[in-house]
Amino acid sequence: MRWLLAMILSLIAAFPAVARDVVAGAPGDVSLTIYRDPYRDSGAMQLNDLGGFAVVSETRRVTLPAGRHRLRFVGVVDGIIPASAVMSGLPAGVVERNQDAALLSPSSLMRAARGKSIMLTRTDPATGKAMRLPAEIVSASEDGVVFHTKDGDEALRCSGYPETFRYGRDAEGLFAQPTLSVMVDVSRAMTVKVTLTYLAQGFDWNASYTARLNPAGTAFDLGGWITLANGNSVSLNNAQVQIVAGRLSRAMVDRIVDNAPAAIARCWPMEKTSDIPEKPDRPYVLVQPYLERPYRRWRQPDNDKGGIIVTAQRRTQMMQDTPTAVSAYSSEAIQEQLGDLKMYRIPRLTSVAAMQMKQTRLLERAGVSYERYYTARIYINPNKQPWFDQTVAMLRTRNDKKHSLGLPLPAGILLIDQFQFGRPMVLAEPELGDTAVDEKIELAIGAVSDVTVQSRCIDDKDRKYVMETTITNAGATEIQFELEIENGLDLKITNSTIAVIERDGKRLMLITIPAGGAVIAGYTGHYQYD
Repeated sequence: MRWLLAMILSLIAAFPAVARDVVAGAPGDVSLTIYRDPYRDSGAMQLNDLGGFAVVSETRRVTLPAGRHRLRFVGVVDGIIPASAVMSGLPAGVVERNQDAALLSPSSLMRAARGKSIMLTRTDPATGKAMRLPAEIVSASEDGVVFHTKDGDEALRCSGYPETFRYGRDAEGLFAQPTLSVMVDVSRAMTVKVTLTYLAQGFDWNASYTARLNPAGTAFDLGGWITLANGNSVSLNNAQVQIVAGRLSRAMVDRIVDNAPAAIARCWPMEKTSDIPEKPDRPYVLVQPYLERPYRRWRQPDNDKGGIIVTAQRRTQMMQDTPTAVSAYSSEAIQEQLGDLKMYRIPRLTSVAAMQMKQTRLLERAGVSYERYYTARIYINPNKQPWFDQTVAMLRTRNDKKHSLGLPLPAGILLIDQFQFGRPMVLAEPELGDTAVDEKIELAIGAVSDVTVQSRCIDDKDRKYVMETTITNAGATEIQFELEIENGLDLKITNSTIAVIERDGKRLMLITIPAGGAVIAGYTGHYQYD
């Protein structure tokens, strides 16, 4: 029999017992790379509906006993895509991995306690004293909580007297923070440093710029900011942050969320307003109904397309309710190449808090030279009646070293202002698209009334007609004007009083209009269609 006992002991030694769950240490060396929502241009971001994503990388110290264990990474971003998680540093392979999405909350704790004992504290209606008695939660939903005592089934807080309860044991299977768990199998006890990398949804970023014109009207100082948005419940502290510009092709992935109905510990809807008279100091409060989707706190009106601008007032109540942090240092982001995409690295460690938008410096350039010009476009309808757009003031520069730029500029809103009466006055807020180095930048300031355009047909025969356009400048300074002749009717210009050039797919007349003067531009058009 001794040999049989020895064999059993040797088998037990060969297969060590499974230890309890192992929790990895706190995250360190956090890296966050945020990719912009490919379906959003430069409009406003909403924390409750961010369409971008991020790559999160972090290191954690793990102490593992020998055997098979469930290793838990507590505090991962709740928008994690579990299938994307990659771990390095473990000597053995991962057997399985799970996202534990049942987070600790009053509702989840109450649902987890169904069928279990609680200690109910209530008021004895006969004596008015508090009494404690054991009870069991029968059901918990948005309609209320029902419990069972020795006297039968009752609804919680429907007696009209103070009533509360406490749990008799800790909740099982609930986590105070989002958790990723993996099953690992190791042959010996060890302490290792594990690097965890994963994709997470609920992130986005945006760029915003300010351009302040100098009094001479020849240059502006350009400032750029990056707005980082984290719509998750987990903060990423002291992280190395990068953003990636460009539209990355990516398949849509459903985010795993806990959509379980809320459990409300109140007597509702059994009470009626007639049962509790309204008093001046106690108005009626309507109960928020349960929604299939989580309640959106930051809601944006459909007709609002505002964004966060550093020097401008936030323009919507949604943005006023959104927490926004501004980085205290002014170091510029460092531009790097990521394949065919552009990546900007924030030079210092920064924290991106949960449910927060944070702004940090992108660039700062002084003395960006530009030229100001005015433009209008002439249309010719089939009846040879001229139509024309209202005259628009434009700023033009080029993204190169000569104009004090020369770096890729991600798309964003550009606020243009100028000092007037000792304070900055907003002139325009055009959109700036993704702009490569050496690319031309043209910004619309807005319609003007000092420069007017009048056009008429003075001759019309066969397939030819003669147009005459008068441009008047009522301003006190000379201006440069670009008259665009639309190409919509297979029209060939056979004669003109001012040279017609082709540029960027447009037919233009470049005209100098003196202060308080006018210029007449004429041309002859010939139809090319049969």
